[in-house]
Order: sequence, then structure tokens, then C-alpha cells
Amino acid sequence: MENLIADLRYAARTLVKTPAFLLISVLTLALGIGGNIAIFTLVQAVLLQPLPFPQPERLVRIFDNRAGARDVGMSVPEFEDLRQHSDIFEQISVIFPAPTALTGGDRVERVELLGTSPSYFDMLRAKPALGRAYTQADWVPGVVDGVVISDALWKRQFGGDPNVIGKRIRLDEDGYTIIGVMPPDFRHPGKGLSGDVEVWTAAGFVALPYPVPPVRGLRFIPGAIGRLKAGLSIKEAQQRLDAFVRQSQQSYPTDYPSQSHWELRIEPVQSSLTGEVRPMLIVLLAAVAFVLPIVCVNVATLLIARSLTRMREFAIRQALGASRSRLVRQVLTESVLISLTGAAAALLVLRLARGSLLALLPQEVPRLNEIHGDWRVIALAVVLSVFSGILFGLGPAFHATMTDPNHDLKEGGRTGGQHGIRQSRSRAALVTLEVALSVVLLISAGLLIRSFSAMLRERPGINPRGVTVAQIWIPRPNNPAANPYLNPPQRARLARELVRCLEAAPGVQSVAVGLTTSVPFLSTRALNSFNLIAFSIPENATSAQEEYTADFGAVSPNYFDLLKLPLRKGRVFTDHDDYGATNVVVVNEAFARKFFPQQDPIGQHVRDSARTATDSANTATDSEIIGVVGDVLDHGLDQPPEPRLYGSILQRSGYRFAVFLRASANLTTTRQLVTRTMEQIDPELPVYGVTTMDELISSSMARRRLALFLMSTFAFLALFLAGLGIYGVTAFLVKQRVQEFGIRMALGAQIRDILLLAVGPGLFLVSIGAAAGLVVSMFVTRLMSSLLFAVSSTDLFTFITVPLVLAVVAVIACLIPARYATRISPAEALRH
Repeated sequence: MENLIADLRYAARTLVKTPAFLLISVLTLALGIGGNIAIFTLVQAVLLQPLPFPQPERLVRIFDNRAGARDVGMSVPEFEDLRQHSDIFEQISVIFPAPTALTGGDRVERVELLGTSPSYFDMLRAKPALGRAYTQADWVPGVVDGVVISDALWKRQFGGDPNVIGKRIRLDEDGYTIIGVMPPDFRHPGKGLSGDVEVWTAAGFVALPYPVPPVRGLRFIPGAIGRLKAGLSIKEAQQRLDAFVRQSQQSYPTDYPSQSHWELRIEPVQSSLTGEVRPMLIVLLAAVAFVLPIVCVNVATLLIARSLTRMREFAIRQALGASRSRLVRQVLTESVLISLTGAAAALLVLRLARGSLLALLPQEVPRLNEIHGDWRVIALAVVLSVFSGILFGLGPAFHATMTDPNHDLKEGGRTGGQHGIRQSRSRAALVTLEVALSVVLLISAGLLIRSFSAMLRERPGINPRGVTVAQIWIPRPNNPAANPYLNPPQRARLARELVRCLEAAPGVQSVAVGLTTSVPFLSTRALNSFNLIAFSIPENATSAQEEYTADFGAVSPNYFDLLKLPLRKGRVFTDHDDYGATNVVVVNEAFARKFFPQQDPIGQHVRDSARTATDSANTATDSEIIGVVGDVLDHGLDQPPEPRLYGSILQRSGYRFAVFLRASANLTTTRQLVTRTMEQIDPELPVYGVTTMDELISSSMARRRLALFLMSTFAFLALFLAGLGIYGVTAFLVKQRVQEFGIRMALGAQIRDILLLAVGPGLFLVSIGAAAGLVVSMFVTRLMSSLLFAVSSTDLFTFITVPLVLAVVAVIACLIPARYATRISPAEALRH
């Protein structure tokens, strides 16, 4: 221990004497170690860290697939069968995200609500911070009176009042009692509509306001979450679930015909929550892992250069009795100390910039609230520091052991001779490795840039310029008598009134109303069952009994013209396509291609059952196809268009309205206009989610933009460090050959000849490194195929462009020291 302390003191004194070297090394290491810590912390919080519930590996999501579509929702009888007869789940709960209008706090507010079964909190083993949570003992056939709220809502709406327990509030005009407040770090382990869940309610779902009796074919429950029985693996649970499906098909053959392709699947909750971002985070972790060795190589070249100036010091210490192992330990101590200082700087910067860094992450990345520094982050920093210090310290340590006291003391500390040759070879090998790693990162970034560029060239199918979208939630009281918008004609009148009032406003060019499922690029995929409609084609003899699914949205007549969605055939809706007229639909080209490849879809019929949770009818509706419109890439610019049906909102009006405005005013003015208009029509209807169509399209690319930004940052950092390494090697070689260049110039060599001689070795190293990097990239880039769009993982353009860019950087890095060799006079060079 005494020797270690002595080594540390000596290392600190030695490093302080070279502040420029110390500063450059620490900053370089801070970038490499800090990047690794940042990305690992993100990956650890999102992917690796177990969910904050007891035995989280037993928590699973249950999905209902049908007619080739995923996550179409389940019915109450199906849920009850799973709960009572499946022999799979210890506990299971409905999860039903929905918006709601909250009154009873400081102000009326639209908040995110999650409808559940009474067993929800017991299943998660979650306890409230204040009050109590509802349990299975609170079960009633209809809606449970007690609700639980989030810590954020408690502080925002109720000022953190501890007496909030027992307070009455209203959700969509229905009265409830607050019985509990969850802890600040509690989050529902799933996706909501647009943010974190803030109100939890419970219901039995077998009495009003739900269909009585429950209908097996009415799949209004978006999904379920359950806790597997102890000792049951995911594979075994899925096998039992498959057997349960087969038994249900035999028991209810009319509800589950073979052509419906009904199936149930389970997925670990953590995988379900993080599956969409997993490929991106793994690729970023791999990319930043490449940065660390590049940083280490760069610092190692600096240390090797520094070690050459210390050969006399090492020789004296050996002459005084120091062993080779003692010198190695001293050099490695200095390396680790530099690395630890860099890690400390990185941790300090990450802590100070935590808020700004988190703001860069798209909100769709789950578990952002769990990203924070703890002992694991510090442990990682220490491990990376020690590893990096040893990694880049081995080369200088090796050079320290190669001293010959007799020879080095006679040379008087000059920097030439065999030590210079060994140093030159070591730095050349390190720079070659650095170039190879940089090529891999540059090609990866280049592929992402090409993918993003291809996405930007995609036509979304609409003209988003100048279009603003505002969402309106129409409350749905549990008591039908208290609902002024209970019937479709009442909601249709609201839609007409909205259009009439907004069209009369100054600066408004066009107005349309639709359901939120008709808003392109709106992130509501968490509720896939609300976006889909099941249908059949009765006039097709071969598929009359087949059941299909397609995206669905109801819109007003002006919707297509406002978004500049082209009409390909037939007509669009008019004001006469209302509740009293024949049901009609418009389809997109993807629908026509898939279901009527050899026929004219105009005049054909589709039979669907677009029911809601409060509908008890089990009748199908036939609708005539009156028009075909262009495709919209509303699932993302990198996703192909899906078949879509458009209904008339005057015939099929729901409760989630979206208002589309094409106006000359800015977003703030338009938001105020819609809010003011809504207050005049009905002040009880909250307006929320006001944004522009351009912002929606931009948000749909947020994940790819983040991956592109971080990968490009890592790649350009690697390119910069590689350029420095090339410069350092070339400068050292030029310095060693100054006398040679002087002799050549004295004998008549031209400046061009000297430049070629000076630049040649550096470019040769770059060529070897680039070739090795290209070979490695052929295999590495295949791992990021899921992040690419319209670009191959072996894209020829990228694989040619990156070496050319690197060559330009290498030429510049080599020319700077090479020009020094041409400017020195032969007489001065010979005296060097």
C-alpha cells in the first residue's frame, strides 16, 4: 500500500509538470468514458434494469390477435375465461387507457386515465404512498367508486394536500372518491395514449355502463396484464394459452370460426414496453463501445511520445536499482490516474448536464424517469477508468522496460536511435487500429444518414404545410341520461357546429373534423384495437366468411381536400352522407390493391361491426365503397401504407374528436382560436394536444433522429481523433527524417518530392486501416439492419464515400507537418 501511495504521489507530481499533455489526455478520456457511461446508463435503465416490482419476470402482457392483425383487443367473456379457467395466471387485470376530463381540482383538465380490474395493484404488488389502493375486495359488477391518482397529479391539482383522501372529483361528469396517491416513482408498466397515467379506476365490466349481458364478439378491452403462477415459464404459459384457445374454439365455434385466425399470445411486460427501442439502444451501445478504444489509442500515442522524452529518467532509475516491473507499475499508475481524472470529469459533466441530455431523448423512450446516477454508474466509471488506463498504458510501459542505462545515459536523453524507431512502429500500429475503428463508425453513421435522407424524400401522401390539429375529448358519463352526446346524431351535430364556427373565424382557410384515429402520424399505436376495424366482403363468394382488419377513421367531407389527399376514383363524402343516409366508406389505394386487385372497388360493399364499449348490439353494418383516395404513410415515413377505411363522421361519430385547420396564423393563435370556440360551444369539452402536422411528422422520426445524432457524434469524434493520430505519427516521422530531407533538398530535390516522401507513410497507414475497417464493417453493419430504411447494410455509395472522406482528412493531417519539412533550409536541416 505504501508503494502504491508513493507511486500515486510521484505520478501526480510528474503529470502536473506537463499541464498541456494532462489537459488533452483528460479531455479526450472524458469524451470516451463519458459517452460510454451515458449510453450504458440509458441502456441499463431501459433494457437491463428489472421493472420496479416484486418478481417482475412473472409479469406478462396478453394480446389478442385476429384476422391477421395484432393486438385487436379482447372481450369481457374472453377476459373472464382467462381469469377463471386458464390455469395460467395468479392474477390478471384489464388495462384500458383513455383520456378523461377531470373536475374537482384547481381547474378542468384532460388527464390520462387507466381503467383496470380491482386486482391491478395487488397483481403489481404496488403500495400507495398515501391512503390505500383498491383491491379485489372492492369488486362490483359496474364501476368502482374509489380512484387512485399519481403523485404528479396530486401536487399539480391538489397542491400536495395530505387531506386529499376522501375528496370527491368528477371524471367525465361521473363522481369518484380519491382513496390513494401513488409514490412519485410509480409508473404503469405500459404505454398510454400520450403520456403517463395519472388516474387509475377499476370496474367489473359486467354491468352498466358496459354491455349487459357481455358479448363475446365485442372486443372493446384493449389488452390485459397478468402475473404468471409461480414456477411457470413464458414458454409453458404460452403452451397452456394455445391449449386454452383450442378449447375456446371448440366451445364457441360461431364466435371463433377457423377463418378468423384467432390466437392469444403473451409477452414479458419489460419486452413489451421496451421492444421498439431495443435495437436502437443496442446499436448505440455498440457504437460508443468503439469510441473507447479509439480514445485509448489516441492517449496511448501521446504517452508513447512522452515516454521517449523520459528515457534518461527511466535509465537513471534502472541504474539506481529499480526493476523493470517497478517501472511498469509506475507508468501504469500514471495511466490509471489520468483515466480516473477523465472519468471524474465525465461524471461531473453528466451530472450537471443531466436535464439537457434527457431532453434530447424522444418521449416514446420508456422508463425515462428511472434514468439516474447511482453506485452502478460510479462503479462503471471506475471499471472503465482502470481498464482504459491499463489499455493505453501498456504501450508506454513496454517502452519503459526497453531502456539500456549504459546506452541511454551516453546519449544524454536525445530522442532518436532505437527508441525512436520502436516508438514509430508502435504509434503506426496504434494509428492503423484507430483508423480501422473509425471507418466502422463512419460507415455506420453514413448508413443512418442515407436512411434518414431517404425518409425525408418520401412523400407522406398529404400536404402538411399550414395544417394544425387539435384534439377534443367528449366525456362519456357512466349514466347515459347525463350524456348530452350519447347518440351518434348528437355527436354529428357537434362536428357540424365546430366546422361552422371555425370556418367563420378570420385567417382560417379550411376546417375539417375527424376522429383521432384519422390523424396521420399521431402516436396512438398503444391502442391498436381503437384504430382497427374488423370486416368482411359479403359480395365475394370466396371470402364472404373471411374476416379481415384495416385501419379506420371517420372524417368530415372537407377532410380530404384540406389535407390535399388526392381522389383516385369515385367521390368523397358530402354533407348528405349523414346518419339517415346509406352507409358509405372511402378506401385508400392499399385497401383496393389488397382486397380488390382485379376488380373495381367502387360500388362494392364491406360488412363491419364498429361497436363501442357501451354498444350492446351484435349486428353488422354494410357500407358501400364510394371512393378511392391516395395512400398516407401515417404509420411512419419508413413504413408501407396499411389498408384503411374512412367513414363519414356524420354517420360514425365517436368520442375522440380531432379538428383540422389550414390557417395562416401561428400555432399559439390557432390554439387560442380553437379553445375559445370550444368554450363557446361547450365549455365542458377540453381541448388538448394542439400541434402542427409538420410536428407530428417530425415526431414520428424522433427515434431515428436520435440514433442518427448520437451515431454521427461518435463517428465525427472518431474521425477527429483519427486525424490527430495521423498528424501525430506524420509529425514524428517528419521530425526523425529532417536531416534526410535536408540532404535531398541540397542535392536538388523539389518541394513536391519532399511532400510525397513526408505524406507517403501516413497515407500508407490510413490505407491499411481503412481496408481493415471496410472488411469489419461488412459484418458489423448487418447488426443495424433494423435501423436502416431503403438502404442496404452494404450500401456501395457509403462504403466508397467514407474511405474518400477519410483520405481527405488524412491528406490534410499529413500535409501540415509535411509543409514544415519543405520550409526548413538544407543548412538548418543538416544541423538538426
